[in-house]
Amino acid sequence: MSGLVLTIGAGGVPAGAYTARFVSVEPTPADPQKGYGPGLKWTWEVIAGAQAGQKTSRTTTATPSPKNAAGKIISGLLGRPLQTGENIDTGGLIGRPYLIVVAEGQTGTTRVESVTVAATN
Repeated sequence: MSGLVLTIGAGGVPAGAYTARFVSVEPTPADPQKGYGPGLKWTWEVIAGAQAGQKTSRTTTATPSPKNAAGKIISGLLGRPLQTGENIDTGGLIGRPYLIVVAEGQTGTTRVESVTVAATN
């Protein structure tokens, strides 16, 4: 009798700074059991170093403002402050490189904390 062969995953990108490609932003449904309303899941793929190829993300509220996490992520993707009332099409930002900072949260999992436009040579 043979058992199931399992491969142990890394458990997510460790805390640190990474060069990463913006992969997607997609709506997430509300989770009433956890007390969360509808949100947005922002995803990047690390493109350099030991974590290259791994994905990391952040889930935020669905309505960005200059002061909340969603708004700060968009501001970082654009490389400028947001203007109240403006419409942002994230499609043109997908595939671009960014410098992201990943931090450990209260539960021990990691998430993207900040985003800035990566320097290009």
